[in-house]
Order: sequence, then C-alpha cells, then structure tokens
Amino acid sequence: MAGVTLSGVTKEYDNGFQAVKNLDLDIEDGEFLVMVGPSGCGKSTTLRMIAGLEDISGGELKIGDRVVNDVHPKDRDIAMVFQNYALYPHMTVADNIGFALKLAGRPKSEIKERVGDAARLLELTDQLDKKPGELSGGQRQRVAMGRAIVRRPQVFLLDEPLSNLDAKLRVQMRAEITELQRSVGVTTFYVTHDQVEAMTMADRVAVINAGILQQVAAPQTLFDEPENLFVAAFIGSPSMNLMEGTVTDAGGGQYKLQLGSHSLDLPSEIVNSRPALANYFGKTVVVGIRPKAFEDAAIDKDHGSGLHINTTVENVEALGYEKIVYFDIDAKRVIQEDALDLDEDADVIQHGDGTRISGRFNPASKVKVGEPVTVAVAIEEAHFFDIDTGLGIRG
Repeated sequence: MAGVTLSGVTKEYDNGFQAVKNLDLDIEDGEFLVMVGPSGCGKSTTLRMIAGLEDISGGELKIGDRVVNDVHPKDRDIAMVFQNYALYPHMTVADNIGFALKLAGRPKSEIKERVGDAARLLELTDQLDKKPGELSGGQRQRVAMGRAIVRRPQVFLLDEPLSNLDAKLRVQMRAEITELQRSVGVTTFYVTHDQVEAMTMADRVAVINAGILQQVAAPQTLFDEPENLFVAAFIGSPSMNLMEGTVTDAGGGQYKLQLGSHSLDLPSEIVNSRPALANYFGKTVVVGIRPKAFEDAAIDKDHGSGLHINTTVENVEALGYEKIVYFDIDAKRVIQEDALDLDEDADVIQHGDGTRISGRFNPASKVKVGEPVTVAVAIEEAHFFDIDTGLGIRG
C-alpha cells in the first residue's frame, strides 16, 4: 500500500482550458478518500491523471515515494474500477477476475487461489462459472471489484462505480464497497457527483468545483463547518438555505440578526465564537441555515430558544420519518450556482427577491399548505459568509 500526493497538479488542454488548477491533495496510506463535485468539475480528470490515462500539464504526482508523472499506467501499481465495469462478456467470472494475473504470467495455481480468495470476500464463489450477462448489476459490480482486488495493488481508483445501478442497489453497494475497503485496507480514491455517496463512504471528502479544490475534511466537518458558499450549498440534502442578512450590535452584549423584515436575537455566544463577525456589523452578509434548524413551533416550543418566524406554508413533502416544509421569508435569496469559481475576480453570487426556505419538521406536525405557521429557528446553527468572496466568516 502507499499514499498518493498531488502537488500543484494542473491539467490544461491544447485549447487552453484548465480542467484542474494547481491541485494540492494528500491521500493517506490506507485512506478512503472521495472526491465529489458537479459534472465537469475536474474530479474524473484528477483520477485519470493518477491512473496515467491523462498527462499532467504541471505539478508533481507521487504514489508512495515515487514520482510517477511520466510512468506508464501499467507500471504505477494501481487498479481501476470503471463506471461501466468493462467486463469481458465472453469470459466467465473467474476468468474476468483473474485476467490481469494471467496477462502477468502468474502460475495457474496462484491465479486459482487468488481468484478464490477474492470470490469468497465478495460472495461470488457460486458465480465463478457464469458469464457477466447472467449476473445482476450488483454482482457485475462485485466482479469488477474482484478484478481490482486480486491484483493486490497499492491504490484503488473508482470512477463513478455505482452510477449505473438503481437507487436501492446503490445503497447496498455503498455499504459493501465501504466494508470491502476497510477489510483490504488499500488506499482508495473514489470520484462521484453524488454527495450522499461521498458523505456515507469516505474517511475524508474532497470537494472540487471548476477545477479548484474547495475543501478537504471529514464528512461531518464539511457539513458543520463549510469553508465557503459552494461547499455549504453542495453538501447536504435538502441544501442549506442561503439569504442576505445583517448583524447589528444592539449594545449591552446583545446582538440582532435581520433577515428581511424578521428580527431575531443573536446569542452573544455565536458572535464571541466568531470574532471576525464584528467586522461585519451593519453590513450585508450571507446567512446560511440548514433545514434541520427549522421546526414547527407547535411541536417543539423550546426549539430555537423561542426565536420564531411567522409565515405561510407553501408546500409539504411528507416522507414518513419527517416532513420537508417549504415557506417564504422576505430576505433576499442567495443562489449558489454549480459553476461557482472562487477566483478573486469571480462574480460568485446571484441575488433575488425573497427566499423559499426548506425546513425539516417532525412528522407529527399538522401544517397544511396555504395555512399560517409559526416556525422556530435554532439560530445558533446559523453560518455566515462574506457576500463578496463567498468565504466563511469564522475566526
């Protein structure tokens, strides 16, 4: 096994387009790191550079202690699992799994033993004599994983491996791949556009957009402490509610947060924990509040320490275990586009009139579309961002 280090790695095509820009990323030995971002963000290009399928325009790539910028893919000691599995339809499962070993000239006895070990690990022992066309989607995915495992590489690379599966099977395979990675302990780099996959599978998640690495952290840290608006909006489902607001010092250690016509008490603990927020008193900032911070005040009168917004229910999605409730407030909305590029001169934020808020209500809530509702707000969970740069306001 080995770690992977990308230092200032850039990919620029002949037409001048930069798919990846000055990427610094360390994947630790044995770590399961997931890179996530929207379509065209540079995540698959990054994986292909690690694999040697794309040339590196600038920077340095190391696998273990070896610089591999100019090393042929077959000599990098990596194994890939592709989106379409890339199985040979005329071969049996056993032959598919052991094909790389056969090409390497390994003895038949060794191939049989290693294929058998991989099959037992992946619960494919009873399928070894079948052809890929006789297997389910999940079984074909396991065969593709087995073909990677049997080589005993230093690094696994997985490129959107679950995108062709139905929703139920994706959930099952997420758990199986995570358990498998922990079992074999191989350094793993996994790319996906699905933030749920990233959050549920990874030791750490790297969020990338427009070729620029936005943040690398443990899943919960990304959710709780997003460094910028892109991460705040991209991570979480439903996504974070973003709107314009103003923080003011009301004197005597009291603070106010103005969201449109709604004035909410802002506990001093919030301001004290973010000293930089004092530089924004009286100025417009972006306020981010996740759906879980809103609750039907009739259900939980203590939620939000008595901070309430009176509004009207616009829509309700009853999911059984919770209700997603939509309502409007008159604070200007902030729209976070997928194409956000945090370069210095980027116009990162679009503004609109009024904000449609999503809240996660207790399923016992009796709210109905078109009726008034009093919403309790856990304002201590609010996030604040600079309206010009999109960066979080923290220290």
